[in-house]
Parts: sequence; C-alpha cells; structure tokens
Amino acid sequence: MRRPSDNAALAYALERANELGLPCVVYESLRPDYPFASDRFHTFVLEGARDMATGLEARGVTHAFFLPKTRDEARGMVAKMMARAAMVVSDDYPTFIIAAHNAHSAARAACAYIVVDDCAGVPMALFPKEEYGARTIRPKIHKVKDAWLLPLHEPKPKIDPLTPKRLALPFDGVDFEKADVAKLVAACEIDHTVQAVAELPGGAVAANKRLDAFLAHKLTGYAVDRNEPTRDATSHLSPYLHFGMVSARRVALAARAWADERNAADVAEPFLEQLLVRRGLAYNFAARNPRHTTYDAIPAWAKATLDEHRRDPREVTVTLAQLTDARSPDEVWNAAQLELRTRGVVHNYMRMLWGKLPLTWMKEPRDVFDALVHLNDRFALDGRDPNTYASIAWCFGIHDRPWPERAIFGKIRCMTSRSARSKLDLVGYLAEARSWRDDL
Repeated sequence: MRRPSDNAALAYALERANELGLPCVVYESLRPDYPFASDRFHTFVLEGARDMATGLEARGVTHAFFLPKTRDEARGMVAKMMARAAMVVSDDYPTFIIAAHNAHSAARAACAYIVVDDCAGVPMALFPKEEYGARTIRPKIHKVKDAWLLPLHEPKPKIDPLTPKRLALPFDGVDFEKADVAKLVAACEIDHTVQAVAELPGGAVAANKRLDAFLAHKLTGYAVDRNEPTRDATSHLSPYLHFGMVSARRVALAARAWADERNAADVAEPFLEQLLVRRGLAYNFAARNPRHTTYDAIPAWAKATLDEHRRDPREVTVTLAQLTDARSPDEVWNAAQLELRTRGVVHNYMRMLWGKLPLTWMKEPRDVFDALVHLNDRFALDGRDPNTYASIAWCFGIHDRPWPERAIFGKIRCMTSRSARSKLDLVGYLAEARSWRDDL
C-alpha cells in the first residue's frame, strides 16, 4: 500500500523488525513494462511515492525507490533486495500483476515472505468461497466489520533508519526532495500518449484532502445525487483506494465519525454500503475467481443467453479502435469514454452504461468483454482493480439475476442511453464531453 501510515503491512513489518533488532526498509519500484505502462499511471504513482518518502522519513523509516527506465534495467532487482532481507512483507492484492508477483517472489525468497490482507476494509480471508451477490456477503460483512474497523496501532521503529549509502543499494534511488516527476516519467520507456491527469494528483496527502472535502460537502447528498453525473456527489477516492494511498478502513472510520457527530448514521449508510459491501464483494470475486478478468468468469446462464442472441441484428458494428476514440454511434456512450480517456475515471452510473452498450455493436460478447477490460486497464486510474473488473463482469450478469428477455441482451439486465436520458440530467455532462474531446 502506498501510504506512510494507517498501513497494516508496514505496521506488521515494523513490529517484526523491532523484534529482530533490525531496521525496517520500505522498498518501492515502478517498472516500465507492466501492462499499459503510461505517463498517467507513472505520474500518479511517483506523486504518491513523494508523499511516501516524506511520511516515512518523519516516522524514522528508511525508504528506497527504484525507477528503472527500461525493461532490461528492471530485471532481477527484487531478487537482489530479497537476498539482503531477514523477512519480506507485502500486500495481499488479488488481481493484476500483484498476486502473480507475490507468488513468484515468495517461491524464490530465502526468508519468510508475508502478505498482509488489508485492501478491502474487512479481510478477504474471512470469505473463503465466491459469493453470489451483495445479498449473500452483506450479512457476513456486517457481522464482522466492527471487529476490523478500528484505528491501526502505529509501531515506532526501535532501530535508527539506514541512509541509502549505509544500505548499499544495488541501484540509485530516487531523491524525491529534488526529483522532477515529469522529467522522471519522460525518461521512461512507456506509453507517452496516455497523459497524466492534472486534476487527480497522486499521493496520500491528496487522498486525505479529497476525503475531508467529501465529508464536509458531499456526504449529506450522496444517497440522492450520486447517480447524477453533473452533481459531482461522489467521493473521487477510487484511484486512491486502488493504489492504497488511503485505506478503506480510514475512509469508513471517517464517515462513521462524521455520522456519529451528527447522529446521522442513515445518511452515511449508502456510502458505507458501496465502500464495504459492494467493494468487498468485488474483492471476494477477484480473490475467489481466477478468471475474474475474462469473459469466462460470468455465470453459465448469462453465457447461454448471450450466445442465443449473438446473431440478433445490430444496426451498426463498431471496432475496438472506434471505441477507443469515442467514435461509437451513441453520444452518451462517447461521453463516458471521453471522460475515461481524459480524466482517468468514469462516473459510477455512466460506467454501467459504458459497459452495456457495446453489446449492441459487437456480435461476440467475449470480444465486448475483452474490449472493455482493455479500455479499463489502459485508461482508468482506478482500473486493474477488483472493483472495476467486477463492474465490467456485472454488465454481463455477475452478481445479478436473469431479467425479462430482450433482443441482443437476452436475459442480461438491459440499459440504454435512451433510458439514461429519461432518468438523468445529461445536458451538462454531454456539453462537458465536447471539451473532453478537444483535450484528446
């Protein structure tokens, strides 16, 4: 997790280091060869690392950040660092490259390799089977959440931190007091066409500012306004939660404290439902379904009904390139894609429509699923995440039920831009989308 405090993995590492009489070293790296590596993700992570360095220094913890510019430069560094360690502590994260990295590294480590389950607010390990939906996991989360949503004990290091020179690092670490993040990013062999999002700076400081602003100005109207894209009623915390720059625990505790001060638990509950139950369901899906990033994850009934309607006539066909460039035949879908490309996020309600409509333009539902995952992973600051993979899979029937049968969708829940226009005030959203296209 990329935060210098309220970090269970770091707290555990500090406790074990104190017991062993050794310094605790936080090692971070950002390789240039992860899938869809770009200016957008590199900038967000490096901005977060700057906060990490400052915060760890204040706590007396050594921080070492390795930024390889090329794939060749990146090879073998984790093994070199592990060879010097008495124990390695990492985060238990169930998707993207992290789970495979942990498994690969643990198999090769000469010391104990510990992963800490602290991503979802309530540990994933408490739910060993894949849950059918929110209604099955909700009572289980509510039963245990009070035991886990507690302030984290923050151990103090007993051993003085090592300087990079004394640590004898096998690389030149980034000095974030002097570093120019934009220049660091420009020097890396990554996709420079997917640009950083200036309005979403990375880091724990920015995450906590957004949390404070949400509680002060938006939580009161969240339940009513969250589905309206022009009312800006959501927390905008998803990128920060994804990268671990703020914990679900801290967000939940802060929302509870806000509600307790105002005797307004009912006001905070819709937000906590999304944060703990729906997000917890997504983490359960990623942790228990090894196919969660693929079309094969969706239920048998959903595959069957979509297959039955593969040959239903489509008025137009659309390619992945046209979807990428927001050149579909639907203005509302294009607006959501433009938001994703330029802002790195999609409004919660619009994301559902964004995931549904391409079924009406592509004959093969598997191709639609793959296209959505591609767009999500390439552009979304909160992508490559259990939440976004579950959101895509929901559009194909996961965590849902069969609905009355319709053309193309079969028994999958149908959503159309026409129905969205009837429910939502999209005039301002569509107008803003025109400016997003200008930014491409």
